[in-house]
Amino acid sequence: MTPAGDSIPAAEGSGRKIRWGVAIDLKRCVGCQSCTVTCKTENGTPPGVFWTRVIAREVGRYPLAATVFMPMRCNHCSDAPCVPVCPTGATYVRRQDNLVLVDQGKCVGCHACVVACPYDARAIPEDSRGYYGTTRTPFEKVAYERRPPGVVQKCTLCVHRLDKGLRPACIESCPTEALIFGDLNDPESAVSKIVARRPSFQPHAELGTDPNVYYLT
Repeated sequence: MTPAGDSIPAAEGSGRKIRWGVAIDLKRCVGCQSCTVTCKTENGTPPGVFWTRVIAREVGRYPLAATVFMPMRCNHCSDAPCVPVCPTGATYVRRQDNLVLVDQGKCVGCHACVVACPYDARAIPEDSRGYYGTTRTPFEKVAYERRPPGVVQKCTLCVHRLDKGLRPACIESCPTEALIFGDLNDPESAVSKIVARRPSFQPHAELGTDPNVYYLT
């Protein structure tokens, strides 16, 4: 087992249903934003769009107050509310591994999924401007061609890496090993074991979306 989880089985042709999930150790996260920066670099998101972000939350009362850092992303819900509201079928669940993905060729930018998502995990850029205005860097020219403006985008758990047997970029970059990734359908996976062993909660579990992200407390 590697520090951030297990080796990654290929979803296609594996003969079983994979359910990718992430456990986030709130005792280990130091708010360094490595996952935010790595995600932005890996996926080439435009200005103001962050598929992964870390928020700071104050807990307790003086003199026992503390700051808890919470990495946030699309939760790839097992009952994702963004899927049934999409009028074109652009937002869908990939059958073999439960990932909630977007077919950009079908998206018409209607914002229905953005409104339906209770986690504020989706964005629709209005234009293709880069960080330096109308003049785009070589990196931006390549990255932005993959995701045109007016089309919804969100965390894919780095599906392009998963399909090559690699972990998501944010998992690889976390310096404190606060992010644990793996198959929640496999009781022997690192993520399943730590969720079973540690107290945890799912974000807004009361909504019935069954998020595949767990926060370890």
